[in-house]
Amino acid sequence: MLVFTACSHAGVVNVMTHARESFPGRTLYGVLGGFHLAGGNERIIPDTVAGLRPFALQTIATAHCTGWRAVNALAAAFGDAVVPSAVGKLYRF
Repeated sequence: MLVFTACSHAGVVNVMTHARESFPGRTLYGVLGGFHLAGGNERIIPDTVAGLRPFALQTIATAHCTGWRAVNALAAAFGDAVVPSAVGKLYRF
């Protein structure tokens, strides 16, 4: 299952946790969207990276409000699973 999120004001880890609880037994393969980690929310980047680890996501497609510092931290932690998203980008799952 792939989770789409807009600007994750609730926190992307909370969004993923809710998705897992809402669909028990389904594998969460990835998340696509804005993670709201730019600007004042940069302080929670380490917690977000740590909170995403247990999901073992194959794809983390970051968008608009994730912020470059968060994208770099996610890429350092999750490597090739982190991919940019943009208008017109095509993903095949």
